[in-house]
Amino acid sequence: MPHTLPRRHASRLRHYWRTRGWACHDNIDLDLLRWGLIDELANADVASRFLVTARGRDALGDAVVRNRHARSRHAQVTDGVARHLSGEGRLVFTELVVHTEDDTSLAPRWALCKPDVFSLSRSLRPDHLAPQVHEIKVGRADLLGELRSGKTRRYRELAAEIYFVLVEGIAKVEEIPAEYGVVTWRDPAGYTLERCAPRHDYRLETRHWMAMARARPFQAEDDSLQMSF
Repeated sequence: MPHTLPRRHASRLRHYWRTRGWACHDNIDLDLLRWGLIDELANADVASRFLVTARGRDALGDAVVRNRHARSRHAQVTDGVARHLSGEGRLVFTELVVHTEDDTSLAPRWALCKPDVFSLSRSLRPDHLAPQVHEIKVGRADLLGELRSGKTRRYRELAAEIYFVLVEGIAKVEEIPAEYGVVTWRDPAGYTLERCAPRHDYRLETRHWMAMARARPFQAEDDSLQMSF
């Protein structure tokens, strides 16, 4: 058994924990059996079923702890990036939900996008807004999955520049495609720009502005109230 349970295996184990354990009979089941995380219930009268063993429950508990730690770390870095961009005078959103056009399918459809950090320059000129998306990555597996899925392409219509913010040590700058900028997050130094993102065309439409109107701009807890006047 690997030190860290692979994501698909953890998902299958959670499935057996939550359900009656009807078997899938694939390679993942073979791995879980080999690692002693599940036991097969042999019954000729019903379909094959699996039960999670004590070792499997321990593996699920470890996965929960790791996921909570990753979410906590992700929240810390997101807050730090938002503070950095806000300190540069940008209007920052960390809870923005936008419907963008999905151009990967033959039939036009909408795709729901939730950028980790979205920011704009505080300008009254549309060509000076310079919208940016910063995607926070605290683990290598999550980063590689994101690059394979191409989810960040959906941000092209609302962002002139897209950055990957990488916690130090999870990847090298040259591993990130040249179409993205790269920022390294180091403790305690924080935000370190490694490579500028190329600037692309963008189009902010009414639906984008309405999404920003519904979202609450980021404001650091220690911001002075006098700064809003």
